[in-house]
Amino acid sequence: MKRLGVYILAGWPSADVYRKAVAAAAQVADFIELGLPSRNPKYDGPFIRRAHGEAEPVELGVVPGEVYVMAYWEDHAARPEALFEAAAAAGARGVLAPDLLIDFPSELERYVELTRKFKMEPVFFVPGKFPHGLVRRLASYRPAFIYLGLYAATGIELPVYVERNIKVFREVAPDVFLVAGFAIDSPQKAAAVVRAGADAVVVGTAFLRRLRSSVEEAVAFLGEIKRALQE
Repeated sequence: MKRLGVYILAGWPSADVYRKAVAAAAQVADFIELGLPSRNPKYDGPFIRRAHGEAEPVELGVVPGEVYVMAYWEDHAARPEALFEAAAAAGARGVLAPDLLIDFPSELERYVELTRKFKMEPVFFVPGKFPHGLVRRLASYRPAFIYLGLYAATGIELPVYVERNIKVFREVAPDVFLVAGFAIDSPQKAAAVVRAGADAVVVGTAFLRRLRSSVEEAVAFLGEIKRALQE
């Protein structure tokens, strides 16, 4: 069974809507990537970058369902223990740092040690053009999943060979649970990605665009994606 993840930014578009969105999305999505607002969300597309600046302060509380906290390592490099403490308090199973392996590769072992200390599972992000040796190394940590970014930034579709990248990843790390995301904005794209070999897709920008209108519209869109993955 292919799985569906959804990216939700804490405190956006307001603290109240965020709380309602998390509760509703948990009833449809298989897991939630809970984004923490960043001063420099450099690997997000324009829409989510603006959302980071608009998010209201909010207590995470215990988030329902299967949750992974997504945060930029740059914001927490001085004291990453606090990031893991916040994630643990939210009931997260892991911490996903999209800039860790790109901008802070020397921090990998520190990240893994903290994951073990807080009894979480490692989860990693790799870009579309990934070093094969790095993916093999990440697979040796037995991660809950590796997130493959299909494009250069979230919500921006570029002319790259997405299906080929997924198939190459499968050849390099056949046993790793593969999550694919960035620019999944229709049931058709979601279905194509899992046909190419991904185990799950994550919807971010397309969900948040609808969330600005209403929780109901955003969650209905998730339902469309979920049905496409089940067909």
